[in-house]
Amino acid sequence: MDDILKIAQDCGFAVVLEGRIGNQEYNSVSGPVQALERFAEAIRDTVLQTQPRQNE
Repeated sequence: MDDILKIAQDCGFAVVLEGRIGNQEYNSVSGPVQALERFAEAIRDTVLQTQPRQNE
């Protein structure tokens, strides 16, 4: 989960720890639409890099 929050921060989102109950953390993530677009691209690129290429 820390990786996805790091990606969100790198893309321009504000990530705020709202609270912790036991081992569970509650975070808020907010930002502009441009940050959401960068986040979607980063996730897409990560998935494409981890998928094996198929022979054409």
